[in-house]
Amino acid sequence: MTMGMYHIHAWTQYRELVKKFTPDIMFYSLEPHPLRHPPWGLKLIFYHGHDSYVFRDYADGATLYKTKIPIKDNDPREVPIRVEDIEKFIHDQIGRIHVSSIGAFLSL
Repeated sequence: MTMGMYHIHAWTQYRELVKKFTPDIMFYSLEPHPLRHPPWGLKLIFYHGHDSYVFRDYADGATLYKTKIPIKDNDPREVPIRVEDIEKFIHDQIGRIHVSSIGAFLSL
């Protein structure tokens, strides 16, 4: 059995794949991205069968570059991307899907 990991670069293509495969859950991870300002990025992952579909975005000033999810002016030691903003964006763009931190998935 073949398992694949697909890195999708365009948000519109990723959104269409989510709508096509209708996963029950999508995972996200907020990750350091030291070459961006502020130095943060977002990774979205969903699974279909044995395949993984990954989308990455990164900070570009006041928003994430591809999705335009807002970035808050927080304490520089805190992650400036709010979970509520990620969930709202996904629900607005895709519809109701369960959204969970990849940390919650790894702790199962």
